[in-house]
Amino acid sequence: MVKGTRRKQKKPNKKKEISIRRRKKCSSIVIKEEGNSNDQFNKLSGDVLTCIFLKCAVKLLSISRCVSKSWNECIISPLFVRSHQKQQLMENAPQFLFVETFRYLRRSGKLKLQLVSLDMEGRNEDLYTITHYPDRQIHSSRWTVSAGLVCLSTDCRIYLCNPAIHQLRELPDCSPSAIPGYEHFGFGYLHSKKEYKVVRFFYMGPPGTLPVDVVLAQLRCEVFTLNSGGILNSRWKEIVEQPPYHPVFPGVLVNECMYWLAKDKVVYYGQPRVMSFDFENEKFISICCPSAIDNFRSLNLMDLKGTVCLPDYDNFLKSSILDLWILKDKVSCSWAKEYSINLGIRFDPEKLGCFYSSWNEEIIFRQQLGVMMVVIFYDLKTKCFRQVERQTHGTGLFRIYWKTLFSLDS
Repeated sequence: MVKGTRRKQKKPNKKKEISIRRRKKCSSIVIKEEGNSNDQFNKLSGDVLTCIFLKCAVKLLSISRCVSKSWNECIISPLFVRSHQKQQLMENAPQFLFVETFRYLRRSGKLKLQLVSLDMEGRNEDLYTITHYPDRQIHSSRWTVSAGLVCLSTDCRIYLCNPAIHQLRELPDCSPSAIPGYEHFGFGYLHSKKEYKVVRFFYMGPPGTLPVDVVLAQLRCEVFTLNSGGILNSRWKEIVEQPPYHPVFPGVLVNECMYWLAKDKVVYYGQPRVMSFDFENEKFISICCPSAIDNFRSLNLMDLKGTVCLPDYDNFLKSSILDLWILKDKVSCSWAKEYSINLGIRFDPEKLGCFYSSWNEEIIFRQQLGVMMVVIFYDLKTKCFRQVERQTHGTGLFRIYWKTLFSLDS
C-alpha cells in the first residue's frame, strides 16, 4: 500500500501582505495629495497665473502649454506674448544668435541648418536644427534678427523663423515680374504698433527679363506686415514712391525707421549713401554720409542708444582709432563724430573683425583666432573691455537675440 503524500499548504506571508497594504495605502495618499495640489493650483486667479508664467523661460512655457487648455490659451494669447517679450527684454541679458551650416550626409552632400545661441557667460544652446528645408539657397542666405524672429533672404524667397519654438515659414510671393537674384531687404519690430515689418526691394522688368538687364529695370519696394494673425493672414503692400537709391546691405531699424547703406547706381558702388524709410508716412529720405567716409569697405549701420551710428572702419585700419559718427538730423544730413576709440594698443586692426552691433552702451566686435571666435565688448562709459569665446563652424556671423513665444501661424 502506497501512502499518499499531502502537499503542505503554504502559510500566508504576513510580511508581504503588510508591505502590499502599505504600498497601496501610500499610493492612495500620494494620489490624494496630488489631486489636492492640482485643485489648489487651479484655484489661482488668472492674474496670478499670468504673473507666474511671465517669470518662466520660453522653453518651459512651451512645455506648460500641454498641461491644460486654459494654460495653453493664456500662454499663446497675443497680450501675454507681448508682455512676456517685454519682461524678457527688461530682466534678461541678450544672447548672440549664430546660423551655421553642417554637412550631415557626406556622400549626398546634404546640409543641415543649425541656429545656436551664446549667452554672456559663453554658454552655447542649440535652439533649432533644420535638415529638410524647401530652398537649397537658404544655407547661404542673408539674414537678420529682430525681437526674437529671424528673417532669411535668398535670391527668390524670404523666410521667417522663430528658433525658440521651432518654426520656419516662407513668406508669400511678391510681384511675378520681379527679376530674381537682385533682392535686398530690411526687417524689424515696431513696438508702437506691435507688428513685425519686412521691407523688400526688387527690380521689375517686362516678362522674360534676364538678370543682365537689371540696369534697365525699375527698382520697387513692398512691405509685409506680420501681427498676431500669423503669416497666412498677412499680405505684401507695394509702396507707391520709388526708392531714391539702390540698397546694398540688410537694413537696420532705429526708432521705428528703417535705414540702409545705398548707392546711386546698380553697376558700381561710388560714394556711399544712406536711405531711410518711415513706416508711418511710407516715405523715403536720402541722406549723405559724413565727408570723411568715401567707400563701402566694411561699412555697417547700427543702432547706438536710439540713434543711427556709422563707424569709420577704413580709418580704423589706418590709424587703429575707430570713429563713431552719429546722425543728428536726417533731413539736413548732419553728422557728428561723438566717439573715437583707440583699439590699437589691445588689438591688431587687421585681425579684429568689424563690429556687428551695440548693446546698452557697449560696442561689440569679433576676433577670429583659428577655430575660436572671440566676442569683444567695449564699454563707452568705462572704456573697458570684456569678452566671451566659442568654437565656430561657419563664418562667425552673429546677431543680438532674445527668445520670444510669437507664433508665425496664429
